[in-house]
Amino acid sequence: EIIVNSKGTLDKFIGDCIMALWNAPRRLKAHERAAIGAALDMQVRLVELHKEWLEEGIPPIRFRTGVNTDAVLVGNFGCEHRINYTVLGDGVNLASRLEAANKPFGTVALVAEST
Repeated sequence: EIIVNSKGTLDKFIGDCIMALWNAPRRLKAHERAAIGAALDMQVRLVELHKEWLEEGIPPIRFRTGVNTDAVLVGNFGCEHRINYTVLGDGVNLASRLEAANKPFGTVALVAEST
């Protein structure tokens, strides 16, 4: 909900990852702020969920975010057997690497300088 409410597009779930994008398919002014705001709002919501889960005996979880701004390919990609609306490019890979870099740094969100 946080992604959609911030005008983001929920792309897909990849294992324990949520891939989302802003500024496509519809243009969005200040898409960088929207993406960073969503990342922070999700962390706030996670704290709320941890309180609820504690009462139910559910262990807490963590998640990390990588935000990058770059020109990427956006659209329907695939073949005759499978097609998917998504984004491709080095900028997407950098966002993924930023997300992963949070773990050794002990952080929950890293934002590229380009953003």
